[in-house]
Amino acid sequence: MTKRSDAAVEIEGVRVTHPERVLDVESKLTKLELARYYAAVAKAMLPHVEGRPLSLVRCPEGSGAPCFYQRHAGGGLPEGVVGVPVKSKTSGKTERYIAVESAKGLIGLAQMGVLEVHPWGARSDALETPDRLIFDLDPGDGVAWEQLVESAVEIRGLLEQSGLESFVKCTGGKGLHVVAPIKAEHGWDAVREFALNVARGMEARKPELYLTKAKKTAREGRIFLDYMRNERGGTAVAPYSPRARKGAHVAMPLRWEELKALGRPEFAVANFAGWKARLKNDPWKRMGMVRQSLTRDAMRGVNAVV
Repeated sequence: MTKRSDAAVEIEGVRVTHPERVLDVESKLTKLELARYYAAVAKAMLPHVEGRPLSLVRCPEGSGAPCFYQRHAGGGLPEGVVGVPVKSKTSGKTERYIAVESAKGLIGLAQMGVLEVHPWGARSDALETPDRLIFDLDPGDGVAWEQLVESAVEIRGLLEQSGLESFVKCTGGKGLHVVAPIKAEHGWDAVREFALNVARGMEARKPELYLTKAKKTAREGRIFLDYMRNERGGTAVAPYSPRARKGAHVAMPLRWEELKALGRPEFAVANFAGWKARLKNDPWKRMGMVRQSLTRDAMRGVNAVV
């Protein structure tokens, strides 16, 4: 007689084996629940991950056991999980990176025990011209939520001065991401330099609060402005992705006006029933309709400020 823990369950045509395996001890999240979660958020999550190379955090035995990163596509991938060609910037050889192209692909990630999904800032068909500008605000110990919010709003204002609308999400950890969609018109070096100069300008004005180098000894009470998400191969956690940490909290798109009202938000896969209504008014739904350029004038203006 087959035990329930060994039985496979089909979710929207994807076979999920060992459905009762616990992937997060704290919330008791199972593999089956993760698959159902990915299916439920697919419509909102896919626009930010489909057609992009992915870096994944896989925890096939749960987040309490060793997890590992995977970006290369091997054999035996679930349906909807595919490989896309990416030329290595070191060897020059073409490698196959993992990507998803459908809701089935997201459910397939659950079958692989994927607890984190990190897409590139460029699409697979235009790998050398990013279409996302990303600022990762990573607070050290002692940084209040209110200060982190003020800093995200500061970046929003600087981007508005450059003619860019931006969006914000909590990362499922302590930080915030500020993201501006841009037309895929510039190479990685130019986009990275723009982000670096914005961050350095903030650091120069408030060195007691900001730093642009990840010095652990200098992090307390300060915010690390991680601009490196904007280099080739850099990734950022996807909206609605869980995190491979205790509680399996979720990276959540937010409305700017929510930041102060919410306090430090905590969303998790386990309490999805309590927040799933947010999907009807997804704050990032408009992102795909925003058409804006990172202009040469804007880049020169930031350089002048720094």
